[in-house]
Amino acid sequence: MIIWIASAPRSGNTFFRLVLHHIYGVKTYAAFNASEVLVTAGAEDLVGYSELPDHLKKAVAKNDPEQIRAALEELDASRELFIFKTHARSDELFGTNFRAVLLIRDGRDALASLANYLVDIRFDTAAFKFRLRRMTRSSAGLFNRRAWLYLIKILAMTSMKKTGLRRWLVSRRIDHILHGNEWKWPGINRSWLERDRKPVIIYFDDLIRDPVGSVTRAVDASDIELVPQSDTSIPSFRVLQQKYPSFFRKGTSGDWRNHLSPAQERLLRSKDEGMMAALNFPV
Repeated sequence: MIIWIASAPRSGNTFFRLVLHHIYGVKTYAAFNASEVLVTAGAEDLVGYSELPDHLKKAVAKNDPEQIRAALEELDASRELFIFKTHARSDELFGTNFRAVLLIRDGRDALASLANYLVDIRFDTAAFKFRLRRMTRSSAGLFNRRAWLYLIKILAMTSMKKTGLRRWLVSRRIDHILHGNEWKWPGINRSWLERDRKPVIIYFDDLIRDPVGSVTRAVDASDIELVPQSDTSIPSFRVLQQKYPSFFRKGTSGDWRNHLSPAQERLLRSKDEGMMAALNFPV
């Protein structure tokens, strides 16, 4: 059986999977175009991250839609549970119609969080160490000019943030997202909401306020036969924030007011207002 854990980026997907893993002990996977940046930070165990099953991995490597669809349908027909994180639209998943949980966050907060995340996660100490380790595994890596330039970029960005330019970097990233093709919040949510097989919807605020209740409700509503582990210990968001600050940043709503300018909010409204209203967010 397959279940998608779907969301626009920075909407609680990782935290949901973390709670799911700690309650039920299940493994989770990152599907296709959804990267698993926790691997960079050495924190993949938080969500029970696993590599894709071999036959699906081979189909993805070949970039063959028919093989990918066949591999997914084979997994869904099995008795084993396969939980995939995805930031894709539902119509990008090879015509499949499996069970799904959709995590929804106010688009303004998701945008502010995404901009902060992109400024931090790609240019923090963990990213530097990860890149350096990968380079030193081979002589080719040590002589890779692009790899060295990226390390220099990480050091330059770190220096800029330390000199008080972080806020400017975040604002610049927000502009880049809004004026480019990176902002996919409306399309992702719309595709899942209009899907024939409706997803179980979990709001970000509910997940942060009551993580165990939110996840167990989603599991029950999805009709998945999972039994909670007898000894369940879930790290608090504050603990996660202290240990992995680039990834678990604030976990609050309304922080967009500290990052979006009036012009940026107006532009976001022009893109998102219909979906914001449909999801009962104030506009």
